[in-house]
Amino acid sequence: MTLRDQIASDASLVFLSTSDFAETVTYYPHVYFGGSATSRSISAVVFRQQVATVGEDGGEVVLPMYEVHVANSATTGISSEELDTGGDQIEFPPRDGKDAEKKSILHLVTQDNGMLVLQCR
Repeated sequence: MTLRDQIASDASLVFLSTSDFAETVTYYPHVYFGGSATSRSISAVVFRQQVATVGEDGGEVVLPMYEVHVANSATTGISSEELDTGGDQIEFPPRDGKDAEKKSILHLVTQDNGMLVLQCR
């Protein structure tokens, strides 16, 4: 097994285990005119944060920001090849005890052979 294979395996078996850190989320690929795509359940580690930004009037606005770690895989996660930032969505609860909501994938923060780190809002 190559190091590349080991990294991909560790991403799925260690970090994305729903028995440990991960939770089940739903991935919704962007559908273009005339195209079709189906949603799928995947494992992800979701970091829920509050981020302060400066509004147009100069005042601060606190917005939720989510960092989502998924396997770089078209079957068990989201492959970097299929990812459409600004179009794809992930559905998960914004905090414990709340119903799941769709969040847009805004930015690919980082990637390697094993995982993608996505910024969602």
